[in-house]
Amino acid sequence: MFESPFTARHHLGDSASASEFKPRIWRWLLGTTIIVIFWQAGGVALILAAAKFFGVPVEDLETFPDVAPWKAAFITLISFVPLFFVVPILYRLLLQLPFKRLITSREKVSYQRIWHGFIVMSALVVPLSAIDLLLNGEDYTYTFDLALFWPYLFIALTLLPIQTTAEEFFFRGWLLRWVSSGRLPIWLVVFINSSLFALPHMFNPEVKDYYLIAFIYFTSMGAMLTIATLRDKSLELASGAHFANNFLTGVLVTYQDSALPSAALLMSGELDWIGSTVTAVLMVPLFLWLTKPRKESERA
Repeated sequence: MFESPFTARHHLGDSASASEFKPRIWRWLLGTTIIVIFWQAGGVALILAAAKFFGVPVEDLETFPDVAPWKAAFITLISFVPLFFVVPILYRLLLQLPFKRLITSREKVSYQRIWHGFIVMSALVVPLSAIDLLLNGEDYTYTFDLALFWPYLFIALTLLPIQTTAEEFFFRGWLLRWVSSGRLPIWLVVFINSSLFALPHMFNPEVKDYYLIAFIYFTSMGAMLTIATLRDKSLELASGAHFANNFLTGVLVTYQDSALPSAALLMSGELDWIGSTVTAVLMVPLFLWLTKPRKESERA
């Protein structure tokens, strides 16, 4: 049975009072409002500043025609920097909870679990991509350019972790803790949180007219990461898996109209939403099984 994450009192020490674990609802509402405003307003400001620095016209910011992939990636990913910082700050100042509790209920953050999530996600995505390449090779185009790849790789290794961690802080750190306060059944907690995760992705350019199937796809991926977070009482697995998914999309195989600018080895046509959604649904139990804690220390 899953428990609400980060709820055991002893993890914070004996001096913590019970009220620290149940901030009043106005704090959650105020904090969520501040986070969204700061993320969107600050993100837009950083995008415009980066675009001006690189000489990219505002009208080109949606498709980035004739813009080097690393520049496009920088302009896109820099928008997540405000979210990366505002959630931990409000977690401490507004909710009055220790920052570490945003990430894990254990005494220390487990980088081994982060890598576990990264490796398992990669082990699922890479073979599936290879199989699709073998079966539908005519749909792929070789697009690798070494001169463009190296600067893109640097941006991917520096800003992509900020983007994926920022999303985990907000969706499975801040929002999940609010939703999983013990008042709702676990299945409803997972559905609400994964749906909230899916909603912003409906604005991605690749979604177009596939809103329903795309919603199922992103909800399935969100549910996988939400269940892993509830089970582990930490963001570690979700953070590693989220980064692996976005990183591989950027450097290995991408698709036309992807929301993430890429310098990938291969590019396919439009995303096969039906096939991708079926795969995502099937991946959920497999990922959870492969990341199931094997040691007692991973359950504590």
